Amino acid sequence: MSETLLNIMGALTVVNTVLVALIMYNFVQSYKAVKSRFTLGLLLFSSVLLVQVVFSLPVIVLSGIAYPPEAMIFDIIAGSFELVALLIFLRMAVK
Repeated sequence: MSETLLNIMGALTVVNTVLVALIMYNFVQSYKAVKSRFTLGLLLFSSVLLVQVVFSLPVIVLSGIAYPPEAMIFDIIAGSFELVALLIFLRMAVK
């Protein structure tokens, strides 16, 4: 069960990373066209979000420290909410 939960956590992290990269790409294209401070702020915000997503990889599990399945479930729930939020954000950014 732990391995399955770890695979789910990894898949969520990869999907969230791709979504943030798409959001950043959209903001870079928008900044090239408009060059507004607001767009630059959104680009910086998405950059920080990308760093957060990359560092949210299951480092504790990979380091060999005991990581109970209950904690993994909470990480999966948090990652799922983040996925939904990023999908909404991407949809709004593309429009």
